[in-house]
Amino acid sequence: MSNSNTNAAKLIIENIQLLEQANNLLNGELSEKIFNAVDNLIEEFVENFNDDSLIGSYDFHENETWFLSSKWKNEDFDFEDSKTWKNLYAFYELTNEGENDETNNWWLTNFFINDNDRMILNFALWKNGFNKTFAKEWKEFVIAMNKQYPQIEQLGFKFNPEGNWYLLITSLDKQTVIYNYEHNTLEDALTPITDALDKLKQAHPYFDEIVQAAIAKFGLIENEE
Repeated sequence: MSNSNTNAAKLIIENIQLLEQANNLLNGELSEKIFNAVDNLIEEFVENFNDDSLIGSYDFHENETWFLSSKWKNEDFDFEDSKTWKNLYAFYELTNEGENDETNNWWLTNFFINDNDRMILNFALWKNGFNKTFAKEWKEFVIAMNKQYPQIEQLGFKFNPEGNWYLLITSLDKQTVIYNYEHNTLEDALTPITDALDKLKQAHPYFDEIVQAAIAKFGLIENEE
């Protein structure tokens, strides 16, 4: 065992009770307050999105936060019922990039500068919502869409040929979060998320055109009676 690991082990043992308390706070009140502030920010964005009618589900602490245009689903879609997700054509989600083999133990870590992961806003063209198609045909389509709409990458979105475009969210400033946590004004510490949502709004018309092009090309899964 290296000296650094030995020293780390010593610190852990000496502070084991403090680490237990920190873990409980991280998994409980601390994460819940910050994630609720993020959810409130995204919900407000969705409700005030004047260019389209958006709907969403906001529960990042317990589940997930995602939203979509009301044009990107049919009447049988329900956020709470995964069996209806085949009636969905595309959506936005708050999630992590997940590009590295190493992952963080706490979701909250992904919001700050760290060695393993980043938070993103992801646009997903939901392949399961369209008629069955070959993987090659699907990949060719999304690559063609990416070439047709270079404005998306110009706004900072990264492209995944599975049918995703995602935007890295700038890490939150630790001192700003601490200050606003103490003053119960966490929304004021979330400027990087606000900035990312603004870019998403600018890209939304292009994403909507991609969804409509996918519907025209592949068709939608027929509802089962």
